[in-house]
Amino acid sequence: MSTPSARAGLPGELVTALGGGGVADILDALAEAVTIRDAHHHILYANHAAVRSMGFASLEELQSQPPGAIFDEYDVMDEEGRPLSMDDIPSVRLLAGLPAEPLLIQITHRTTGERAWRLLKAAPLRGADGSAVATVMIIEDVTSEKLVELRERFLARAADVLMSSIDYEETLRHVARLVVPELADWCAIDLIDDQGNRQQVAVTHRDPAKAELAVALSEARPTRIEPGGGIGRVLQTGVAELYPVITDEMLASSPMDPHYRRLVQAVGMHSVIVSPLGARGRMFGAMTLVKAESRRSFDESDRSLVQVLAARAGVAVDNARMATTRRDIALTLQESLLPSSLPAIPGWDIAAMYRPGILDEVTEVGGDFYDFFDTSSGWVVLLGDVTGKGVQAAAMTGLVRHGARFLSRDHPEPGRLFAQLDEALREQGGLSLCTAVCARLHEDHALIGVAGHPAPLVIRDDGRLREIGLSGAILGAWSGGQWDAHRLPVGPDETLILYTDGVTDVPGPEGRFGLDRLRRFLVAHAGASPAELLAQLEATLIAFQAPGQADDTAVLALRPVRVNPATGAGIEVDTPPGPVSSEKPNRGTGQEGTG
Repeated sequence: MSTPSARAGLPGELVTALGGGGVADILDALAEAVTIRDAHHHILYANHAAVRSMGFASLEELQSQPPGAIFDEYDVMDEEGRPLSMDDIPSVRLLAGLPAEPLLIQITHRTTGERAWRLLKAAPLRGADGSAVATVMIIEDVTSEKLVELRERFLARAADVLMSSIDYEETLRHVARLVVPELADWCAIDLIDDQGNRQQVAVTHRDPAKAELAVALSEARPTRIEPGGGIGRVLQTGVAELYPVITDEMLASSPMDPHYRRLVQAVGMHSVIVSPLGARGRMFGAMTLVKAESRRSFDESDRSLVQVLAARAGVAVDNARMATTRRDIALTLQESLLPSSLPAIPGWDIAAMYRPGILDEVTEVGGDFYDFFDTSSGWVVLLGDVTGKGVQAAAMTGLVRHGARFLSRDHPEPGRLFAQLDEALREQGGLSLCTAVCARLHEDHALIGVAGHPAPLVIRDDGRLREIGLSGAILGAWSGGQWDAHRLPVGPDETLILYTDGVTDVPGPEGRFGLDRLRRFLVAHAGASPAELLAQLEATLIAFQAPGQADDTAVLALRPVRVNPATGAGIEVDTPPGPVSSEKPNRGTGQEGTG
């Protein structure tokens, strides 16, 4: 206890209580730290919990220190990490006549790196005249609760990062940037192949000036992982390893390359955690966290947190790798279901656009397709959409494409071709459906048939749009389907548009892209070449599309070009298009007019 003269300004009741020892005994029994500070900022009283929490052996030792001396050994910050001074402490604010709300502080011992959280609450002790002559402050240790909260918050942020991309290398770089400086001064992440070869995918340092040194250190490590080394052991055991303090003796006894040892010493490693990355029982990488400049040490709770983070990162990497493999397979399979290149069709300028389906950033094998067949009666264009996704859609697309190519040799008319494809689909097991539009191209017109598919559009260079109102039964649905063929004049100043419903179904912030937007787009870009038109359409759809999901999309643009008989080169001729006409079909019998 302090001397009577030091307590002279306190209320008489408190002086008596403290002098008698009864109140002091009660306060000493409390788990919370309690201090009493006078108007000159001297500690008049501190219970046993307060003395221990401030690192002193006795109240007398604490009182022998000048006001504010405790700040010399600790970094003291508020909840947001902003530095605090003695003037910010609630008891000091009260003595200065300022308001003092409860204050949550984090303190880190500058030598040991030990970190703690305290909740400070203060109230004034008033003299006879009502003025504050002292303050009593309760210091609650909330370290355990705060660390749990912070780590749950950190893991929640990490979960968002881990789900942010299917590019696993980019994901790991994001993880390293999250770890530094939250948990460590620098972080390195390596992937290890089955032969033990190391691929460094991320190195991050809290100090940009020292980032190059950290990179040099990581690059100087052997490319092959030794089973007995730190990374080698965690790969074998699947358990993170903690090195609370890296001593000079440990470095001297380690079988390091001299150049690598010098780099380690230059970095100033103080404490290290090495945790494996793995999934489904297989370890394929390691995350190394280092504390250096801060001179703080990792502890067991840090090791547990890093192990959880690394485990989640390993699952994310594994999922991303599978998604990448699935995407590559999907793209390869999808490419096999489309023409490898567009043919040169005499008298026509053609362009194609295909966008694979996307579901949660993963490419899907879709059902949209297109193809071109050279027949004795002219080029046949087929564009369609089969039901389903993935392997089922790929198999059905292959059946329709190759079946149509074979059948078009003898039946190049759209109605007859549809009738044959319909019969083939209805013979398949399960429900095998396909919508399609077929066009047989001639010099100045196309013979068009539609099977449950969006009807073609024709855009003229002056912006006039023709919508071709055709219809026909979906292929594979039921027997007795009928398909008409219509002779559609297409002038050299017009472009014929065939498209799947993936265009109008593209989801955006305002709903579907829709037919009205497609109409307005075509009018706005009238006169563009087929290639320019589809390039602009793709850019428009990408800009409109909401992230994460879109159906597969196929569009063809076909424009007549007159051919110079002498040179074979295309020449533009400004001739007005004729009216849409329809020849009398025989309902899929193959007897449509050929023009």
